[in-house]
Amino acid sequence: MTGSGGALEVAMSVGGQPVTFLLDTGAAMATINSAVFKSIRDRGNVRKTREVAAKMADGRTRRLNVYEIEALHLVGGCDIGPTEVIVVPGSGRNLLGLNVLSHFAPLTLSMNPPALGLSNCALPTPNHGSMEGAIAAVAP
Repeated sequence: MTGSGGALEVAMSVGGQPVTFLLDTGAAMATINSAVFKSIRDRGNVRKTREVAAKMADGRTRRLNVYEIEALHLVGGCDIGPTEVIVVPGSGRNLLGLNVLSHFAPLTLSMNPPALGLSNCALPTPNHGSMEGAIAAVAP
């Protein structure tokens, strides 16, 4: 996890592609932008599940598609598995929302230095157990 200007970023892998997410405890669901979606859709790693009315940061409400993505991984070891994300048209920032963060509950967040302490973190390789209490990533 890195932090600058009050924003905390988390390195993830979506469908095998490295993606940076902005940690957003105000977002109910994780979001990905059009470019990330196109890349993982072209690999066949998505399935549309529904459409939602989402209130945007500017106060507008938009109807957006929700997709289940095959795999979501936190760089450094945590495997979340199939996860729903909202696809937001355009090139905006990808948001790591509460639907993903709840997989790690209880969790701790440190602002200085930027660090995210996780519970219930399953490693991608089954022989390593969990990363209970692990720090996901720390800024250099």
